Amino acid sequence: MKQFFTNTLLEWNKNENTRSMPWKGEKDPYRIWLSEIILQQTRVEQGWAYYEKFILNYPTVKELAAAPEEAVFRLWQGLGYYARCKNMLAAARQIVSAYHGHFPNTYETIQSLKGIGPYTAAAIASFAFNLPHAVLDGNVFRVLSRFFDIDTPIDSTAGKKQFAELAQELLPHGLSASYNQSIMDFGAVVCKHQQPACHTCPLAGKCKAFQLGLTGLLPVKAKKLVIRKRYFYYLVLQYKDQVFIRKRTESDIWQNLHEFILIEAPAPEDVTALQSTAAFKNIMKDIRYNTDAVSGTFKQQLTHQTIYSQFLMLSVSKKPEMPGYMAVPRNQLDHYAFPKTITDFLGNRELTLF
Repeated sequence: MKQFFTNTLLEWNKNENTRSMPWKGEKDPYRIWLSEIILQQTRVEQGWAYYEKFILNYPTVKELAAAPEEAVFRLWQGLGYYARCKNMLAAARQIVSAYHGHFPNTYETIQSLKGIGPYTAAAIASFAFNLPHAVLDGNVFRVLSRFFDIDTPIDSTAGKKQFAELAQELLPHGLSASYNQSIMDFGAVVCKHQQPACHTCPLAGKCKAFQLGLTGLLPVKAKKLVIRKRYFYYLVLQYKDQVFIRKRTESDIWQNLHEFILIEAPAPEDVTALQSTAAFKNIMKDIRYNTDAVSGTFKQQLTHQTIYSQFLMLSVSKKPEMPGYMAVPRNQLDHYAFPKTITDFLGNRELTLF
């Protein structure tokens, strides 16, 4: 059964796998690492262009390590999960300082890098160095759980251990890179999350989930995702040609990105009513201002949160004191990295103020 599974995937990869990606077949560990970090929590279709931009701007790990943080975050802008970017830059500098710019070539040393867990370490170790480490991502969990009819939750400690051991047992000697690529691609294009191609699947004859009609029920997750709603009201305060922004430094979403003056409300707030709240008055104090425009609502969906943002464009004739914020010329805003909800606002041509 296990031999059939492995051999069939390798055969499918050799003769039928037409999935194309710029990093596929890559042996440079730096490029493999870049692709894996970019693709964490990101679809291939979205990550592809970012991968190419990073390779163009920083073709080597030494060049990435030497890059200004703001420039790297700006290039990452739109990908989300900005902790990945921060860790990526830290790991690049770690490689330069600890390994003289040479990417480490063992599973243990690769995993010691900032932001690299077991899956990413296994991917780099197998693809770059053909080391015998099985990858275990969402695609692999799905293929294994369905073929072998495993209903242990994949997000449980027992499940992670069970699947990791099985994945390692299935790994063919000397063919780690080919096999890992096979099973990940197979999960992406054949054994898909929705509408899997079971009737043309080469594994279907021995797939337990297919035979038992359980395909739609596997894999199993123990924890239900709870989505939190948050309501952001941004004061785009303008003095002459300048607006006030700050860098988010707290342990929350969008750390190290910039934003306008923020009021977060516990529930949707009428904009007129917002201007009468204690939070608004505490920020604006006795500053005289004009309300020039109010945007519509911008929605940004994160994995665990939905952010609803609205922008109030205010202007003042006298420069106010705004502790914690810096006044930046409007035509220099593209020098700073912002979360997607703000870049969407800045790119909205209907808001002629910008």
